[in-house]
Amino acid sequence: MSKKDSVSIIGIATTYVGTVIGAGYASGQEILQYFLYFREHTLTIVLITALLFFVFGYIPAWLANHFATKDYLQAINPIAYSHNAILHKFFLRFCDVFITLSLFGTLVIMLAGAGTTFEEKFHLPMFVGALFVCILLMVNTYIGLNMVVKVMEILIPYMFLGVAVVGIYSLWNPTMASSEEIANASINNSDLIWHWSMSGVLYVAFNFQLALAVLCPLGCRANTKTIFWGILLGAIMLGGCAGFLCWVFNAHITVIGTQRLPMIVLANNISPLIGALYAVVLFFGLYSTAITCFYGSVERFAKLHILRRTSSLLVISLTAIMGFFASLLGFKDLISIVYPLLGYGGIVIMCLILYTYYQVRRKDTYAR
Repeated sequence: MSKKDSVSIIGIATTYVGTVIGAGYASGQEILQYFLYFREHTLTIVLITALLFFVFGYIPAWLANHFATKDYLQAINPIAYSHNAILHKFFLRFCDVFITLSLFGTLVIMLAGAGTTFEEKFHLPMFVGALFVCILLMVNTYIGLNMVVKVMEILIPYMFLGVAVVGIYSLWNPTMASSEEIANASINNSDLIWHWSMSGVLYVAFNFQLALAVLCPLGCRANTKTIFWGILLGAIMLGGCAGFLCWVFNAHITVIGTQRLPMIVLANNISPLIGALYAVVLFFGLYSTAITCFYGSVERFAKLHILRRTSSLLVISLTAIMGFFASLLGFKDLISIVYPLLGYGGIVIMCLILYTYYQVRRKDTYAR
């Protein structure tokens, strides 16, 4: 098997989905804040999200393949490496800082999600769940990217199965409520998302940044056909899962609209045992995102001048310690504040990626 064929379509799709889906999907918190809060526009937001997940998953991976680089900064902004213009350098630094903040910020939220899950379901102190995940992340990241992909391929099918079981049962047993109660139900939201038209864009804008850390190395190792179908499959899975959860939540909106972990609430409605099993599924979800964010954060922190000559184990340990203490701020509040802010910066990076892709395609056309 050649180096370009060392990654499968399924491997790319599950890694992409695993990076994005995380605790926000599996817990349902992101679904409430980004999709269901804008009720009459929910389906449109889901379709926009699926389309943008494909576009901004495929283009960075294609650019990484085209330039034969694993470095996502070089893939999405290669012009900055060949020119000394101040503007190009500014965009390079902006992307570097913002993507690193997105990776680390999401890592913190995943750790907070682990703490919240352990606290609500198992009645353990919040720091226990966060600490447990930190230890696992350190071990997996020290082994390398191949372990990250293998973990994704194992965890994602189980997570989808858990979401499907709880979701289908919940659809068959909707909460009895009047149309007035449903219409007036309170739903978690973020004050930083001002209009429904921005919701899907912002959702992809912060999420795709997380995937860059693994999609570019994978894109460098796969052929373009595998990249295309892998990213397309991943985008369909992400859009389909979001739409399905919106359908499920709408049937129980009066009960779960303001919950921190709405999917856990629905699982507990089936039985305490199912609730406990779904807590494990939720753990898989947050871990699948946490491992790629942790891997990406370590890769970026290792290039800092102060850490460049230190051992990889030290960088891994420092990243885990910082993430652990930051996660104690709380899950729901972090999602409503951190994600939208990262999304607005992500829109700038999206525009830069489109510009880079356009320039590369135009140059290739003229070269023919």
